[in-house]
Order: sequence, then structure tokens, then C-alpha cells
Amino acid sequence: MTGESNFLNPRHARWWWAAVILGAMFVIEYLFFVFLRTGQWADQASFQVWHQWWPAGNLDNPVRQFLDLLPLICGAIATVFLLYRVLRDRSFLRALIAVMAAAAAMGSTQLLKHLILIRPDFNFGTSGNSFPSGHTTAAAAAMGLMYVMSPPKLRPAVQPVAWIFATAAGLATLVSGWHRPSDIAAGFLVAAFWMLLASAVLQRIQPLSHEVDRTLWSRGAAITSFVIWAAVIVLSYLLPHPHIQKVPAALAVGYAVIGLMHVLASSLFSGLLLRSVVIGPART
Repeated sequence: MTGESNFLNPRHARWWWAAVILGAMFVIEYLFFVFLRTGQWADQASFQVWHQWWPAGNLDNPVRQFLDLLPLICGAIATVFLLYRVLRDRSFLRALIAVMAAAAAMGSTQLLKHLILIRPDFNFGTSGNSFPSGHTTAAAAAMGLMYVMSPPKLRPAVQPVAWIFATAAGLATLVSGWHRPSDIAAGFLVAAFWMLLASAVLQRIQPLSHEVDRTLWSRGAAITSFVIWAAVIVLSYLLPHPHIQKVPAALAVGYAVIGLMHVLASSLFSGLLLRSVVIGPART
């Protein structure tokens, strides 16, 4: 077996383990927070609290306009970066695969939301299915495209910027009352899943750089974010579930924090999982 084969095979296996993890998390999100009464109540409570807290009046319309534009802003930034890398590297194939992955993420989100998945009506004020969030998927896919297109030397700078923009889009949909925490988490998972598949294909058809460094902080942060994500599910199950219109103030604060942690943990874990397995061309 050649040295390249020794390098490729174990890395490729890790790709599919990462894809399985993301897929399993997506299924758990849907089954617990959408399909089960207890989880849907907790998700709706978090959504309702943030929707009630957000200031109304003149601030509302500009924020909602910015929310509508945020995925477009992410897309514009990703497009400029994509064109720069194409012109610099002359790597049209890599760009094409990355764009196809982003399009697949957004397309599959709409397919899942409108044609495949259903949201049972437990009389919590939920009208129709909004899982996964299209806003979040679009922003996360655009930022994921930037990361996949980045050469190894640029990734330490690109990833934090991409993560901040994608997470901001997700948080904006929560605090503005557009999407529930599980909708947003699912958007991150869908985008990361397709970017993982795109990078798996690219590993096979283009020269590879060295393995991505695994620093202690990133490994610890990934484990911590996954533990927080799991704790969100446990707490959502164990905490009281009174009438949705009669949630005590202290409990409402608790569910607001849980919703916030749900979004942040899923975003961070998805980003770090993508980081841990991305390998790119040996260009700089």
C-alpha cells in the first residue's frame, strides 16, 4: 500500500463517521423537538420567550430586514471569496463541488421542510413545519463553502469569521421570533453534512495537504459543545411543562437560556466537526 493510500483510507473513514454523527443528531433533533410532545413544548417555550422579550416598535422592522439580508450578505461574502480563490488557484472543479454542496444543503432543507417532514399539532400554537431553518442553512452553507475553499494556511483566520456570521444568522432568527431553536440547529447540521460530503469528494480527486492540526482547545470545545447539546435535550425533558401560556417567569428564563445554548452548541459542534476532518489542496 502506498503512503498516499495509508493517508487516505483512515481519513476517509473518519469522514463518514462525521457524516453519521451529523445525521444522527439531525434525527434526534427531529424526533425529540418536533415529533414528541415534551420536546416540542420545550422548543416552543424557548421560541415564545424570545419572541415576547424582543423589543417591539421601531427597532423591529430594521432587525427583521437585516435578518432577511443576512443570508444574502453571507452569500455575497462567500461569492467574493470563491471568485478570488478560483482566479488565484485556477481550481474550477473544487469551486464547482463546493457550490454544488451549498446548493444541495439549501435544496434539501426546503425539500425536508415542505415535502417530507411533518410537525404534529399538540395545540402549542405551532402552525406548520419550519424544521430545518432555511435562513440558517443558507448562511451556514455559504460560510462552510468559504472554509472548504480555504487553503490550510488561511483556515485559522477564515473559520472564526465564517462561524460568527453563520451563528449570528441563527441567533437572529431565534431572538426575532422566526424559528425555534431546533429549526436553527437542524440548519447547521444540514449545511455541515453537505460540506463534509463535498470535502470527502475533494479528498479523492485533488492533491492533499497535511492533516488538519487538532489542538487541545478545539478538541475540548467540540466535546464541551456536544455535552451541552445533550444536556439541552435532557433538561428539556426533565424541566416542568406547564400550560404553554402560563409559564412562570423563572422557568421562562430557564427555557430562554436553554434555547440560546441549543443554538450555540449545535453551531459550534458542527463547525468544529467540519474543521477536524477538512483536508484541502496543498496550495497556500
